[in-house]
Amino acid sequence: MKSNSLHAVDRSLSFLVSLVYFIQGALSLSAIAFPLLLRGKGWSIEDIATYSFVANLPWGFKLLYGAFSDAFPIRGLKRKPYIVLASLLSLAGWLGLTLCPHSKILLYVFGITANLGFAMTDVVTDALVVERSTPQNTQLYQSIAWGFRSFGAIVGGVLGGVSAARLPYRLVFGLTSVLPVITLLAGWNVSENRATGKKSLSHIWNPIFESVRALFTGDLRWFSCLFLVGSFAASFSTPFFFFLKENLQFSETFLGSLSSLAWLGAIAGCLLYGKFLREVNIKRMLYVSVLLNLINVLTTFWMVNRMSAIVLSVVGGVLGYISLLPMMAASALLARHKGIEGSLFALLMSVNNLGQIFAIFIGGKLFDIMGLKFLIVLSGFVVLGGFFFVARLRSFEKEKNGSLATSGADSF
Repeated sequence: MKSNSLHAVDRSLSFLVSLVYFIQGALSLSAIAFPLLLRGKGWSIEDIATYSFVANLPWGFKLLYGAFSDAFPIRGLKRKPYIVLASLLSLAGWLGLTLCPHSKILLYVFGITANLGFAMTDVVTDALVVERSTPQNTQLYQSIAWGFRSFGAIVGGVLGGVSAARLPYRLVFGLTSVLPVITLLAGWNVSENRATGKKSLSHIWNPIFESVRALFTGDLRWFSCLFLVGSFAASFSTPFFFFLKENLQFSETFLGSLSSLAWLGAIAGCLLYGKFLREVNIKRMLYVSVLLNLINVLTTFWMVNRMSAIVLSVVGGVLGYISLLPMMAASALLARHKGIEGSLFALLMSVNNLGQIFAIFIGGKLFDIMGLKFLIVLSGFVVLGGFFFVARLRSFEKEKNGSLATSGADSF
């Protein structure tokens, strides 16, 4: 039921946002079982990193999904049918991983399918939020999104560790396949007005071309580079996971608990940022963001036992989100007043997502050459390059974070 008050939110949409972002976090349910399955099949760390790169590529093209749903309504509806179709795609991917042979080609096919479905669901849900947001309720929608995503990640981390330790991997994937069923049911119940007028391919390509062109002009080019060098911190994530599992002998249950602790730290980081840092000059906060990202990379050297892993997981979550939020705020500021705000912001998020995906792929290749320690050092040097790009930004000289509109919850 939708209230007539501008200060109220659409209850069906709030319910959908809660579920979609909870489930996006809860995908960590299979985050431990899946790489261990691949490792058990004899895959090298480089093979697993390559798989992660390919299977997650759909998250790097979110702009296309949003533009397509904008331009081509299905039976007059721009969002609801796409949420249903995307949920079915994701369901097909996870059911395939549950029921079909785990040959290399099928693992790739079903992994890509599952991620494509969730990425589309995420984008179309964000589009609904943008359409129905007002200055009075936009903060509430974003609080719902980030809050439920964090909660889902905490729950998924704990259950994912326990299930990977005690259940067959196929059963873990079967449990994960329940998640898109939930988004399908929630999306089916969303109310939506029918679109009027005909659309054409130009409605897709024009904002895309304009956004790509804008990305190579002015401060946007330096900010895109800042996103890319910052995302290189993900380069050692795959070998570091197996370092914790195989060298430090952490159990699946403990690894899942570490993931949940990191998300608890992320919630604390959001609260600290909102309380103490959101009014700080945004360019100054971008310098802080680069510094905290660098510290986060280097602290992995001190993760040598269970106690240090617990402490550094929480600290990493805090630092990670204090580092992330200024980047989101700056993205919103740079995308405004361009006439293509939604498309341009989505493209910036795709740059971030693709940066992380390519970093994981490159890290898998470099790991066999230089080992984990040198890969971490290299990641630190690349992240350090962010200072160079922040110094070239001119848009934020007099901006305050408090003056920025909150952007959509659009992280990989």
